[in-house]
Amino acid sequence: MNLEDALLLHFELKLELRMAMLEGRHLDCARIANACDCELGRWLDEEGRVNCCHFDAYQQLVDNHREFHREAARVAELINQGQFEAASEALAVGPSQYSRLSSAVGSGIAELRKRLFEQFR
Repeated sequence: MNLEDALLLHFELKLELRMAMLEGRHLDCARIANACDCELGRWLDEEGRVNCCHFDAYQQLVDNHREFHREAARVAELINQGQFEAASEALAVGPSQYSRLSSAVGSGIAELRKRLFEQFR
């Protein structure tokens, strides 16, 4: 799996949440909450575990990725309830939990990539 693609897919989740707000569309919160339902989650649970579990960055990324999906599901629930202002605030760049966890996943992917490159030099 290309880890840069995984990062883009998580960015697309934010776009999906924003589009659902604009369109008043109902979201599947259980699917969004399931960290193993996305490509990165499947990789972390399978190939990543086999090849990367010895890196501290791996476990940190697993934890942050799981929390990211939980927070995304919380935002999706706000959208489903029609609480668009609260959902928009939850997606705001900066101090929001969503933003913090999204950044942590991005940093974790970068750190894990770095460790993998160092391993195969």
